[in-house]
Amino acid sequence: MTTDQTFETCNALLIREIAAVETYSQVIDKFDNGTADIALERIRADHQENVFELRKFISDSALEPASDSGTWTGFAEALREADGLLGESPVLKNLQAGEELGISQYENALANADVSEAAKAIIKRTLLPILSDHLIDLQQRRDLGQ
Repeated sequence: MTTDQTFETCNALLIREIAAVETYSQVIDKFDNGTADIALERIRADHQENVFELRKFISDSALEPASDSGTWTGFAEALREADGLLGESPVLKNLQAGEELGISQYENALANADVSEAAKAIIKRTLLPILSDHLIDLQQRRDLGQ
């Protein structure tokens, strides 16, 4: 049985993941100039997989998952506007900060006694492990650009 807190937490994580997909799509479009950026595309694909897993978990609980990023869209838009002013490295630094925030949100969910063990299992097994890899990939991407 999914508690209200589990649903709210998972839906908040879902919204954040949707925003991450949108943000990475915008950054890839801006910086790729027609060439493939494997690291950024893989990170986006990981976030897309997390969206799928969270939607499935929420739907399997007979609840309605979020369908868009809601207020997180503002972050993606601000990032897109700032990238022309700041250049690639600061945008990648902001992406790293977003990944760190995501890690923090997943860790908070794991620490929340009101979040179900089933949700925690998915977070531990599937959702959280890849975010640490994202930090490494983004730092390497920044190092290449400097």
